[in-house]
Amino acid sequence: MSEPKTYVGGTLVEHLQWVEEEIDKAVAASGVKDGWFKSFSGEEIEWTDDPKSRYEIFGSLLPWTCGRGGQLVQDLVVRDVPAWAETAGRIRAGWEADGWVVSDIFSVERPDNPYFRADREDGAMLSLNANDEGLILSVESPCSGDPTMSTKTLRLEERDAYLEEMLERPYQRDEE
Repeated sequence: MSEPKTYVGGTLVEHLQWVEEEIDKAVAASGVKDGWFKSFSGEEIEWTDDPKSRYEIFGSLLPWTCGRGGQLVQDLVVRDVPAWAETAGRIRAGWEADGWVVSDIFSVERPDNPYFRADREDGAMLSLNANDEGLILSVESPCSGDPTMSTKTLRLEERDAYLEEMLERPYQRDEE
């Protein structure tokens, strides 16, 4: 594995907050509020404003190794998006407006499906793969050398306290 170019600071909780914020921004930019989910061994947990769904999704998120540090990687999927190309375009435009460097990734099998990534100097990356079956959003935090981001000695007390606080967030169900 190659060494990251940059190590940033930031605790596990700060990176969790950043990942959550980037997912919320991409979902908002997409215009597709409902249907995003994380799959765990066949079980799908929907990404909503309900703190319980976020607690379940983030409850298993642990740092991945990146050089001598750790980073967070979270993927979400949404199926059957009728205007998927336009939806992908809105997400891309949002990332560009936020100052990300966005580049295309081309697939030999499907050169017409939007698949692109957004990079930042600190090593953070966002990506989106879209086609008529749905969209796959990936959010990767920058690599952090903070002890709470270590993959060798997991220090989860701070994360677990954050998750418990997450459950205390106010949640108003949409009236339909």
